[in-house]
Amino acid sequence: MQFSWENNFVMRNDIKIAETVLFLLKNKNWNDLSLEEIKKKSKIQKFDKLIKNKKTIIKKINEYFDYKLSFRLKNMEQSNNKDMIFEILMMRFDILQKYRKGILSIFNSFKGKPQDLVFLLPNIIDSIIFMVNYTNVSTKGIKGQLKIKGIVIIYISSFFAWMNDDTPSLDKTMITLDKNLDQAGKILSFIK
Repeated sequence: MQFSWENNFVMRNDIKIAETVLFLLKNKNWNDLSLEEIKKKSKIQKFDKLIKNKKTIIKKINEYFDYKLSFRLKNMEQSNNKDMIFEILMMRFDILQKYRKGILSIFNSFKGKPQDLVFLLPNIIDSIIFMVNYTNVSTKGIKGQLKIKGIVIIYISSFFAWMNDDTPSLDKTMITLDKNLDQAGKILSFIK
């Protein structure tokens, strides 16, 4: 997936909306943030056409993280699959870390009913496919689909570790991610 967001008016608006929300979440709770306030602060004239509800904003924020990651991936060196997946996912967690307070505020608003976050799963899968495209991992056929689903599970599991990681260098997240990738590698070897 290539991003041409700089040249696309709608995509530039999406970036502006995501940046505005992440900025507002530095000092405000997600539940207290209204669409009207986001519209006013973002100064986007077609806001009502782009944003139907707060779930749409969460999707835009996820896409924004893919957009930010795309710049980091341009100069990534090739290595073995596990190392590349590890490095890419950690790059994404580094981006999330910059917006930690806001992301945790969004996620915590779903704490009592995490099933309500299912709407985001297709976007997470798209993000994983985007990241895997920078590796040598084949996503063709049934095995490819299993790999994608496995990486989605690894990412979500590592995300929970990231949420509770209070180390400055995200050590707990790295350990969890590495352990999960090792286990996935063993499962794939067994299946072969």
